[in-house]
Amino acid sequence: MSGFIPVQLAAGTYVGTKVKERIFGAVITSETSFVPNMASAWHFHVNPHFSHILEGGSKEVKKGGTDKQYAGTGLYYHPGVAHQNVDYLPGTRIFNMELTDDFFKTFGLSYPPPSLMFGDKHQLNTSGLVRIMKEHYLNDTVSAIAMDQLCIDLIAPSQQDFHCFPEWAKKIRDIMYDNWDTPLSLPFLAAQLDLHPVTISRYFARYFRCSAGEYLRKIKVERAISLIKQEQTSLTDIAYECGFTDQAHFTKTFRRITGMLPNQYRKI
Repeated sequence: MSGFIPVQLAAGTYVGTKVKERIFGAVITSETSFVPNMASAWHFHVNPHFSHILEGGSKEVKKGGTDKQYAGTGLYYHPGVAHQNVDYLPGTRIFNMELTDDFFKTFGLSYPPPSLMFGDKHQLNTSGLVRIMKEHYLNDTVSAIAMDQLCIDLIAPSQQDFHCFPEWAKKIRDIMYDNWDTPLSLPFLAAQLDLHPVTISRYFARYFRCSAGEYLRKIKVERAISLIKQEQTSLTDIAYECGFTDQAHFTKTFRRITGMLPNQYRKI
């Protein structure tokens, strides 16, 4: 990358062919499609930009390494951080959501941090991005106000100052992500953290804005999102693989967290 200047992509401009674009005040959403095996120039975005891969995928190159990205993946791009995408798979389609400066000024928020771009599994809210995508396709008379609230909720975790959290609140995220597929209990979590179970029960929602049980369900739904795009895997198998008791429980939970039925999401 040394020796040349990456291309700056203006607001609403992305790699690929834009299929449809909508503007909800300070929020820009669109879908883009890609030619197989194409390669982008090194580029960066002027605004905070989120993407969700609907079909296909590509290889992404950025400072620090190369990642392969497939359907069901949610991504964040921090303004000014250069990257390149190569080897697009046939049929690749991507949903894009961009937040302009007016959004952050209106709501008194800061940009999500650059660390969100580099694979922090605890921060990127893919299920929240799916809810935003639903409003993009629905596009009715209340989508604008819904979009603002959903975008605030999407970036809210990145606005939390985890430096002010107690040490156990930082550690419990790792424990829950690493053990999402095993039955967890308050006594187990407390033993791992050398805490009393009541301490976790009393303060968990203060730091994570939901109960421990709901946080675990969200982790399971996040895992299911990437699996649903694999057409060869049945929704029943995904339900069991992600730790749900049956497909009905999975469907109900998925809809509550993402705003869509699993089969609706698969067909987008």
